[in-house]
Amino acid sequence: MKKIWLFALSMFTFSCSANQNLEPKSVTLIYEKAMLTAEIQTDNNFKAHINNEKKSINFSGSVKNIHSNYQIKVLVVATDKIRHSMNQISTSVSIEKKQLDKPILIAGMYTKTELSHDKNNKTVTDFENSSVSVKLNR
Repeated sequence: MKKIWLFALSMFTFSCSANQNLEPKSVTLIYEKAMLTAEIQTDNNFKAHINNEKKSINFSGSVKNIHSNYQIKVLVVATDKIRHSMNQISTSVSIEKKQLDKPILIAGMYTKTELSHDKNNKTVTDFENSSVSVKLNR
């Protein structure tokens, strides 16, 4: 009888430790050519930022375990210092456990820039597409 209890306790302990490895530890933002990873804190919130001479990106949010899925709330504020423009994304996404470690598209952005040349009265139009994805990492 003692062997059965010891075996059952060992299996329970092993299954609990195996489930801990499946929980996400960080969230990665993939924005244009930048990747920004934020650790998930004990209160389930995350925050990270990049600030250089060209861009400033603030990335924050929270992760909740709901049944067999994760609900991730994301706020991204990106400032382009060269173009003097700002983009903001605020969204909530449900991610299944089988989608851990895979990028999930949360937004697409389309930027149109027009530059005029005074000498020739010509306008140059530049179009740029970019996508924004998040990834829950184990």
